[in-house]
Amino acid sequence: MPILTLSVDVETLGHDSHTYHLKATPQERIEVAKRLNLISLEYLAAEIQITNKGRILLTGKIKADVTQECVRTLQPLPQHLEFHADELFTLKPLDDQDEVDLTEDVVVEPLEGSVLDVGEVIIQLLSLNLDPFPVSPTSTPIEYTETTGPISPFDVLKKT
Repeated sequence: MPILTLSVDVETLGHDSHTYHLKATPQERIEVAKRLNLISLEYLAAEIQITNKGRILLTGKIKADVTQECVRTLQPLPQHLEFHADELFTLKPLDDQDEVDLTEDVVVEPLEGSVLDVGEVIIQLLSLNLDPFPVSPTSTPIEYTETTGPISPFDVLKKT
């Protein structure tokens, strides 16, 4: 079952750009937060343009207010994210015989069928733009010092 739903049949699109507005409902935000292991997702909205000119170009802006857990203190860490989407899809599946130019910076994803799940693309882009190690600016790192000499688990018993 899709979490955030906005499906577009790209074969019905002309060569003009089509704009889609998506704002996640409270239930969708709860499901996305669970999937991305967030404390909460307070806001998620996107304005997406899709153009079909042989290849499907998805561009737009995504905004989100998320709360992650600080990796040092485990305290909630709210963050506001704004980022651009710039994805390229193709209807034609890549055959084994097709050559892939590895020097090209643009990644083209093949679509299975003619339906582009825009909601899933937004969730994946949000996931990629989250801080993988969120740290509260007020937290301090733990000081780590190495002791010299061999360490034995029995050293703790000797001190008692």
